[in-house]
Amino acid sequence: MDFDERMALRPVLWSVMHERTGAAFESLFHDIMSLCDPTFVDVRTHGKLGDKGSDGLSLSGKKLYACYAPEVPSSSATIKKLNGDVESAFRQRSGQFSTFVFVHNDSRGVHPDVASRLAELRSQHDQTRFELIGTRQLRDMLGRCDIYDVEQVLGRQLPLNHAIGIGLDEMSELLKILAKSRITDNDPPNLGPISAFKLVYSALTPETQAELRDGMKHSDVIDSYYSDRIDAMERDEVAASFHREYKELRENWDDPEEILLGLRTFLGGSRPATGPVYRAQTAVLSSFFQSCDIFEDAPDGWTPQVALT
Repeated sequence: MDFDERMALRPVLWSVMHERTGAAFESLFHDIMSLCDPTFVDVRTHGKLGDKGSDGLSLSGKKLYACYAPEVPSSSATIKKLNGDVESAFRQRSGQFSTFVFVHNDSRGVHPDVASRLAELRSQHDQTRFELIGTRQLRDMLGRCDIYDVEQVLGRQLPLNHAIGIGLDEMSELLKILAKSRITDNDPPNLGPISAFKLVYSALTPETQAELRDGMKHSDVIDSYYSDRIDAMERDEVAASFHREYKELRENWDDPEEILLGLRTFLGGSRPATGPVYRAQTAVLSSFFQSCDIFEDAPDGWTPQVALT
C-alpha cells in the first residue's frame, strides 16, 4: 500500500475493529494473519478437544496466538482470560512455541492492570517472549499488504482522495500533553545524541530546521511521558513505525520537505492542525529526528559547505 492508501486504512480498520467481537473478531484476525504470514495456521475448535490452548500458530516464528474480543472490555475479565490462555497453552502445547501473543480488540490499548499482569507472566516464564497485538499492530501489518487484498479482508473499500483526520491513535495522549505544555523561547533546545550537522545534512529548509530545533525543547517532556508508561516497549514500537514509514516515503519522494510532511500526516492525519497541535506534532517529529528513527545522521567527517549560524 502507498502512503495515501495507508492513511485511508486507519478509519476503516477503526470501524471494523469496533464492529467485530467474539468469534467474528477471531475470524477477522485469522484472515489478516493468513494474508500477512504464509506460515500461519488458523486453529479452530473441535469437539471436546477445543482449540488446545491456541487460536493460531505461526510455524516460522514459533508464535502462539490467543484472541480475546469482548463487546465491553473489562480489565478483570481480560486478566482472567489471559491467565487461562497462558496456562492452557503451556499445558497443551509445550514445546510448540517460543512466543505467546495475546490479541485484543480494545482500540484504546490494554488496561494498565493487564499490562502489569503480562509483565508478571514474562518474569514467570523467562524462556518465553510475550507480545500484544491490537489495532495499531494490525494496522501496521495490513499497511504492508496490497490494497486489494486488504479491502477483501476487511470487506470495505478504502476511502481515497479526501482528508483523513485520524493519525496515530497511540500518540493522541502525548500530543494533547505537548499542546498544553508551556516552553518559552528562552529555553535552549536539547540536541541530545545527534551530531551538530544532522539538521543541515537533512537538506530541510532553514525555516524547517528552526522548527525542529525549537521542538527539541520538549524532549524532556516526551522522555518523561514514555518513562512513566507501563509498557516499556511502547516508544520502541512507535519509533519502529515511524522508521518504516520514513523508509517508504524516502523510496517515493526525493524532497526532504515532502518526506517530513508525509511523516506529519502519518502522525496527525491530513487535516490542517491548529497552532498548539502543529507545535506538538513538531515536538514528536523532533524527538524521532533526534533518535535517528527518521532522517539519517551526517556521516563521520561530513561538514557543511556553509558555516553554521
